[in-house]
This record gives sequence, C-alpha cells and structure tokens, in this order.
Amino acid sequence: MSTPRVNLTELAVAVQNAVQQTLAKHGAVSVDHLWVGFVAPEAVANLESAGAVASVVAREAGVKGQPSVAQLGGAATGAAQAHVVPHRIIGFQFEHKTAK
Repeated sequence: MSTPRVNLTELAVAVQNAVQQTLAKHGAVSVDHLWVGFVAPEAVANLESAGAVASVVAREAGVKGQPSVAQLGGAATGAAQAHVVPHRIIGFQFEHKTAK
C-alpha cells in the first residue's frame, strides 16, 4: 500500500489561509515557515536526527528547508511543575513565502 503524498506548498497555503481567517482580528499574521515534525523519544530528539528526517522530507517533497528541534511543555505552577514531562519534537522547517 503506497503512502499518499502531501504537497507542502499547498499545505503552506492552506495554513496561511486558516491563519488569516481565524486570526484576522489580530492584524496581519504571515506564515513564512511551515514546521513539519513529530514528538520524538528523548533518545532521538536531537539536531542530528532532525537533519536525517529533514533530508528525507526535502528529497521526497522536492523542497528545501532546515532541520529543527523544539520543546513543548505543559503549563504548571508550584509542585505540579515537577510532574510535567516536556516533549521534544523534531522535524523540518520549510520556508514558503506566501502571497500577502
């Protein structure tokens, strides 16, 4: 069974349109970079792994971009902070200048 392909340019335009529709009341918000990634186990959540993923995404999608690593964490205060597990995401930052 083949995996369906996602056109990153079309995805970037769809994201830009959604942002414009939902955040218009806050003024112009431009989406110049689309971040494609996944929550990664701590052992592989590093720039080297992100580079390997980015290389495959770029080759398969026919685009250029940069590997990226980010951290997501839940909001908590006081003693609850000790129980919040940060999640690392790795992926590919695809630069796409949409028409403004």
